[in-house]
Amino acid sequence: MFDKPAPALLIAEARRALEAGVAQGFPQKVVANALGIAQRELEAGPQRTRQELERLNALLGDDGDLPTLNGRLASAIRTGTTAADDPALLDHLIRTTIAKLEIDQPAYPAFKAWREGA
Repeated sequence: MFDKPAPALLIAEARRALEAGVAQGFPQKVVANALGIAQRELEAGPQRTRQELERLNALLGDDGDLPTLNGRLASAIRTGTTAADDPALLDHLIRTTIAKLEIDQPAYPAFKAWREGA
């Protein structure tokens, strides 16, 4: 579901940094953040991917893998086959964005405020 880098790459780079002796402060926070993203992706990513695929299948009436279906959806929007204001499309885009933020930036101030107010 999620954009690169993949969890394995984040973990490998964090490990490399730790083995090299990461400095305290900002570099340490970068490593901790990378590990947090990888952990959240491993824990929630498969379910989020299934949910995104289900929504894409419903929108497009087609099966396929995530990159293929996302490409088809982009093409459908671009060509007008799917209206940009279609409620099902908007719901899908909002849910996908929320899922990505929950993995990548759960503490992002605007997202955190929205989530706490929702």
